[in-house]
Amino acid sequence: MERENSTLTEGLNAAQKQAVEEFNGPSLIIAGAGSGKTKVLTCRIANILSHGHKAGSVLALTFTNKASREMKERIASLVGINMAKYLWMGTFHSVFIRFLREDANLLGFPSSFTIYDTSDSRSAIRNCIKDLNLDEKMYKPAEVLSRISMAKNNLVTASAYLNNPTLVQNDAMVRKPRIGEVYAMYEKRCKMAGAMDFDDILLYTNILLRDFPQVLEKLRQRFSYILVDEYQDTNYSQYLIVKKLSSEHRNLCVVGDDAQSIYAFRGARIENILNFKKDYPEAKEFRLEQNYRSTQTIVNAANSLISRNENQLKKQCFSASCVGDKIDVVKAYTDQEEAFMLASSILSKIYSQKCAYSEFAVLYRTNAQSRAVEEALRKRSIPYKIYGGHSFYDRAEVKDMMAYLRLLVNPKDDEAFKRVVNVPARGIGETTISHLSAAAAAGGVSLWEAFNTGDVQSFGIKSGAMAKLGDFCLTMREVAAGVEQRSAYDIAMEIFIRSGYATLLKSDSSLEGQARAENVEELFNSIKAYVEEREAEYESMEGEVDTPENVAPLTDYLETISLMSAIDENKKEEDNNKVSLMTVHSAKGLEFSHVYIIGAEENLFPSVNSSSNENEIEEERRLMYVAITRAKKSVTISHAQTRFRWGSHVSYPPSRFIREIDSRYINSPESEAPAKITPQVLSKPSVAARPPDPNFTADPVSKLKEGLRVEHDRFGFGKILSIEGDLLNLKAIVDFEVGGRKILLMKFAKLRVVE
Repeated sequence: MERENSTLTEGLNAAQKQAVEEFNGPSLIIAGAGSGKTKVLTCRIANILSHGHKAGSVLALTFTNKASREMKERIASLVGINMAKYLWMGTFHSVFIRFLREDANLLGFPSSFTIYDTSDSRSAIRNCIKDLNLDEKMYKPAEVLSRISMAKNNLVTASAYLNNPTLVQNDAMVRKPRIGEVYAMYEKRCKMAGAMDFDDILLYTNILLRDFPQVLEKLRQRFSYILVDEYQDTNYSQYLIVKKLSSEHRNLCVVGDDAQSIYAFRGARIENILNFKKDYPEAKEFRLEQNYRSTQTIVNAANSLISRNENQLKKQCFSASCVGDKIDVVKAYTDQEEAFMLASSILSKIYSQKCAYSEFAVLYRTNAQSRAVEEALRKRSIPYKIYGGHSFYDRAEVKDMMAYLRLLVNPKDDEAFKRVVNVPARGIGETTISHLSAAAAAGGVSLWEAFNTGDVQSFGIKSGAMAKLGDFCLTMREVAAGVEQRSAYDIAMEIFIRSGYATLLKSDSSLEGQARAENVEELFNSIKAYVEEREAEYESMEGEVDTPENVAPLTDYLETISLMSAIDENKKEEDNNKVSLMTVHSAKGLEFSHVYIIGAEENLFPSVNSSSNENEIEEERRLMYVAITRAKKSVTISHAQTRFRWGSHVSYPPSRFIREIDSRYINSPESEAPAKITPQVLSKPSVAARPPDPNFTADPVSKLKEGLRVEHDRFGFGKILSIEGDLLNLKAIVDFEVGGRKILLMKFAKLRVVE
């Protein structure tokens, strides 16, 4: 046992080793950015197992499938796959779904309930708004869904919402007094359809534990050790579930970094980690402060920034890496120039340091900021990918096939029914569906049940439409009969052909049609891969567990896909070597050699919506901290003097966060000099520019030519070396007598020819 334990802690520093070895009782592991928290978590779990505790008694909760997958693989390498496979490890939602399926009948749901994604929920909300005769322009489905989501995360059901005077009054103040009614109708229809949305999974798990003590006791007895990753991101609902499950044995270990709590808009509560020792006064505290990712300069700069926050668990992160370059702070005149300079800097590093494109990330506060960057990268032929764009599973043809599969498993799923009942076209129009919906509403049942058990003709459905609906339902019923016995792939292929969807795709020979067919082909590839993976998994366990007749049922595949986030999706190999563009929120948990943080201006970063509230400013500061600590080698922070907002030029001062970074760690044009820029390199600042001349009059662009001597209102005299770009985006490279070479956008630069 001693030899095994020494292997588990090999390579760990003193703080990490202590956190791995002392695993009994409540524990708070404060893990700074890049401090090896995943390694500590996996070694701690492996150590619990090595001390004779059963894997099935360990529950580990994460926020992404990727994190749980990596942890399980690492644990398997330490203790063996035969032990690791019995761990209860996964995202909050994936684990809690398993709890709910065991006892769904207690809540009035079938065990095969389906899960609505955001677009399904939005569609259902839109139908509720329509049926309540509300104005969709006032009651925007996305806004209403967001309001309902926040209520659910705070464990407020529809009836509680309607009986809460504060919530009702708040809705009335924003001229949306009937949101509670929409919520109530949506809740009722989800239950009728045997469907839950993502927020329901947490809400109903809480209700299950609250209203059925025998279920709570069963789960308490099942789990002796509970570990939670990224605890600072938990919301009130998750907090309560974890607290209830661990209340008797109190072997709860939470890992997180309050300095990286950036999801308040989703309901995350930083108080959960800040107050952990109030809930568990006897808790041990472990501080992982050594950063293994970034240079000393990056870590010190991040420390100096986050030290401004009042609400925090004090720690002093450090790096044993090299000192590294200072953080470059770059000022551009416009957002277009900012993007152009960024592209030039990336190319410079690629050529001078032999970097791969994948080593670079461009981070921004809002998705809209990517446009100018994309244009600049395209013009320089720099390949890039955007995180947070449309997921593969959001494409129309993929959603069509997924709706067919969902309907096979749960015929009461109204959103799936409406999506595919007339795809391909079967002559079942909106009028027929409207009549069927009226019949379903009158009977308090799903659309499927209304047609198959009710007198729908009395609601106006004509005999021709009845026959077509009957054919559709018969096909679905015949294929669904084999769902339990046949693999997900076989069932999916059968409905693909029998529904006519295969013929529909094959008949469209356009480029768009080919792309749609390729997307559906890729979906089937993923289903086949899933089936083969499950078959291989059971083959490896032959003789150890009872192998079910169908090891890869459609229900399991659908659950796997419904829990998959965009960032967890497998990327094709050819997509890997590209510059990554994403919001700072999307970047959390990732790392890159070189990070560019653009748009560091007041009212943008920090956001204009956060500028009046100190708690929100602290969250924005944590967001900047996260952005900086994504970098291994270099950080460049840029801001523009003017930026397009709603079609107009606006000017905001540089972000306060730039000033809050200790000046010892930055190269700043504010503290030193304007940036000296060459055509492909963004170098350190050199000398100061002169004050702008208010009476300076620039010459028209048409007068400017290569070789001319010119004067700039701030940089003084220089010579135009070259002019390049299209008419709308002409750029001049000017060699100034003081300040060196600069790239200027002609339509914004103030230049006059010196005769």
